[in-house]
Amino acid sequence: MELSAWARRNAVVEALRKDFGSIDLASPDLEEAIAGADLVILAMPTGVMADVVKRISRFPETTAKRPVMVTDVGSVKGPVVSEIAPLVRERGGVFLGSHPMAGSEKAGLEYAEDSLLEDAAVILTPEKDRSSAADIEKVTDFWESLGGRVSTMEAGEHDRLVASISHLPHLLAASLVRVVLRENPDAASFSGGGLRDTTRVSAGPEEMWSGILCDNQEAVSRKLEELICELGIWKDALDSLDRDKLRSFLSEARQLRETF
Repeated sequence: MELSAWARRNAVVEALRKDFGSIDLASPDLEEAIAGADLVILAMPTGVMADVVKRISRFPETTAKRPVMVTDVGSVKGPVVSEIAPLVRERGGVFLGSHPMAGSEKAGLEYAEDSLLEDAAVILTPEKDRSSAADIEKVTDFWESLGGRVSTMEAGEHDRLVASISHLPHLLAASLVRVVLRENPDAASFSGGGLRDTTRVSAGPEEMWSGILCDNQEAVSRKLEELICELGIWKDALDSLDRDKLRSFLSEARQLRETF
């Protein structure tokens, strides 16, 4: 298998050439990078995917004279499927959305990890009446070759799910940092692992995460409303010094957490 990479900035291209021996070709020329490809992966923020795809005049046929398969790694699938899939089809490719549930709060090539996708959940969002079994199998085989555990679901279902398990936790972590450290930044020096672990993801790049939250606004807003109601229940129990209710809430949370 040959691996080619495209990057917008020359400095990144040079870093790919110098430090990543598994990459056969790194280029700032998009057409050169995808020439002869069987699979193209859009590994970039969802907000710039359309501009990148529009720069491609036409996806080349594969060596088997079939359309190129295009997938992505975006955290939100609804906007990607509705906007990117038609652009890919117009250019002779086939699109099937992917979301590998892996990564960290750190950004940049220096934080790349070979084992990043080992046993990580990967969600595919095939389009009804458009994505064939062969399409799904091809993208599944790719992610499984990297260690991923692949599932499929409809794009809207995906976005509702990740609003709960990824986007709301990030928003909550960022909110907690603001509440705890805004008035007294030195408080962190006295904390144990709890604050550090709970707020780790808030160190992620704000440009990317503001885009993710806006792209999935409806689902995240709904889950945020649920959280606000939940916090209100906790506050009522605390204000009334209802130890039994607080103990019950904490016990339920512990038991649910143990199902991870």
